[in-house]
Amino acid sequence: MTDNKKARHGIKNSHGCVLKSSAGFTMVEMMMVLAIISIAFGTIYKSFEHLNRSTTTENVKAGIQQRVRIAVDFMVQDIRLAGLNPLGTPDIGFKENLPDKIQFTMDANFDGDDDDTFEDITYELNSADGTLVQTNHLGPEVLVDNVSNLNFTYLDIDEQTTMDRSEIRSVIISLTMSRPAGRDGEISRTYTTQVRCRNL
Repeated sequence: MTDNKKARHGIKNSHGCVLKSSAGFTMVEMMMVLAIISIAFGTIYKSFEHLNRSTTTENVKAGIQQRVRIAVDFMVQDIRLAGLNPLGTPDIGFKENLPDKIQFTMDANFDGDDDDTFEDITYELNSADGTLVQTNHLGPEVLVDNVSNLNFTYLDIDEQTTMDRSEIRSVIISLTMSRPAGRDGEISRTYTTQVRCRNL
């Protein structure tokens, strides 16, 4: 058998097995391998991108939820003390009760007036820049940004809506925050709670 025939048909070794010659890969085989590798890498990349986007969205959701809760809890602690007046000083209680603004006073240090530290407090939505602003004796301070909605609902002793300041016994606070989350667009979270004014 000639060398060409051996290369084409293979040769038998001492055990009778046909040995093929290693002439390398053909161009078609190389193209197929490259195509398979490209598909595999494409699938891996898409999975990674989806996981990354999902993680970003969940992180934004968790961050918003936490900030909304903290802001509302901050307001709840103060509103509970609205009208605290152990010495019976006149005109202590609610000063303003709008849907997006609340102002109230208290006599927290029992000295008979309401113009001391943290005794005259206002919470309001600055719709121009989407911030929740607290105002006290130190002046205005931004508590949280990215606020898309703030709503106060005022209830009387029978849990009926009222705008009469003298009848307010509890307040429903609803705060909505929104933040961009990459390709998933904007994520919004709303937290609503009711707080009883213990001193009214």
